[in-house]
Amino acid sequence: MNINNWYAACIAEDLADKPKKVTMLGADFVLFRDESGTAHCLSDLCVHRGASLAIGECKNGNIMCPQHGWEYNGSGKCTLIPAGSKTPTEPPKRARVPAYPVQEKYGLLFVFLGDLSDAERPAIPDI
Repeated sequence: MNINNWYAACIAEDLADKPKKVTMLGADFVLFRDESGTAHCLSDLCVHRGASLAIGECKNGNIMCPQHGWEYNGSGKCTLIPAGSKTPTEPPKRARVPAYPVQEKYGLLFVFLGDLSDAERPAIPDI
């Protein structure tokens, strides 16, 4: 496995108003666009009950889990727990899924899989 590199995840125009599941390096991820059209990549696993976020829907610029409606923003933070919570607007601080940097280049969406900081990350090669 080769981490700390950019990987072409999908053709950019194929990601529209529905989440898209992709598998890279043997792991499942979900791509989605927020309300401004910015692409995001998260691990495809809701932290609540392990449902696939890719079969959920985009709502209010977030991705919503199909099982219980938990919503996650582009940085992986849970922003809403709609049912059974005393304070649905304040989810637990640890309720988050891993998020990965995304860049759109050459008509593709590239995802950085690794743990390097912004300053240490290599650039996507020029073609």
